[in-house]
Amino acid sequence: MLLAALLAPAAVWAMPWSRDMVVQQIVRPLLMMFSPAPGSVAVGSVPPATNETAERAFHNPLPATPENLAAGKKFYEIHCAVCHGAGGRGDGPVAGGAMAPADLTSPIIQAHGDGYIYAVIRNGVRAMPSYRESLDSTERWQVVQYVRTLAPMKSGLAPQQTKR
Repeated sequence: MLLAALLAPAAVWAMPWSRDMVVQQIVRPLLMMFSPAPGSVAVGSVPPATNETAERAFHNPLPATPENLAAGKKFYEIHCAVCHGAGGRGDGPVAGGAMAPADLTSPIIQAHGDGYIYAVIRNGVRAMPSYRESLDSTERWQVVQYVRTLAPMKSGLAPQQTKR
């Protein structure tokens, strides 16, 4: 009986499940990075949406104040004017070629809702890159407000008469 009591731990140690913790995959912090689950959204970010979905779902939360318009103009001049031009007509210094930038003063672009323009800035479209990392949400909405002021200069409408 004494021999059985002494050999029992060795017998249990020899069972195949007794080595599960030793022979498993080891995750080393900061050495093995896992991809986020498909469809997951980072904490504090807006879920991804197509430009068409965003047109219906997103509405500009900022009031059209002179401060917001001035900030929108500043960000437009930094990020957008090189392609779309100072007046938004698609005639910026680097414009041209097969993928010409959109004329932001055209009725087609101005007919879209603010959410669509916001999503295009956020997601990019065709040759236009995404500005998700360059502009935060507030700055993108400010650019949308400034883009809305470009068409009235061409059409003679006051800025508040454009579609929101």
